[in-house]
Amino acid sequence: MLRLADLPIDIAYYIQQIQIQTAATIKESENKLKERGKLLDEDRINILLRGAVTTAKALEEEIYREVKQKENRSYDYCSNEMNLLSLATILAAWSGWVFKSKSEDQNRHTESREQAAAVNKYIESFIRNSIKAGQRIGECGGTPEGRREFIDIG
Repeated sequence: MLRLADLPIDIAYYIQQIQIQTAATIKESENKLKERGKLLDEDRINILLRGAVTTAKALEEEIYREVKQKENRSYDYCSNEMNLLSLATILAAWSGWVFKSKSEDQNRHTESREQAAAVNKYIESFIRNSIKAGQRIGECGGTPEGRREFIDIG
């Protein structure tokens, strides 16, 4: 019998939550623009990250449970490391979706589709190369201080 805990994590739910947060960010950004006559990048980032971090906390719980079930142990729940892993996972999946979707959306202008397609070609390798670079930095307990580790986009 399949238990709920045996189901894989539904990343589409989290992508949708980020999409909802993005729409809310745009609306709140427009309001701030009307109030002040200008919008700072910091405003936009703070608005978007607030929702993204909340969404990541929910995924963090799922990741914790999945790892705990498979390994009989997991990294501390509610840790910065697990929260950032969750956030990175969501944003990587969102990036994969948004550029693929926009590159194949026939309702978009050709130039916009081509721009999205150009980025879409490199998303997977860029993210994979970023992970591998981070792992190289962490070998033997290493830290990023005083190091340089370059990544290729593809």
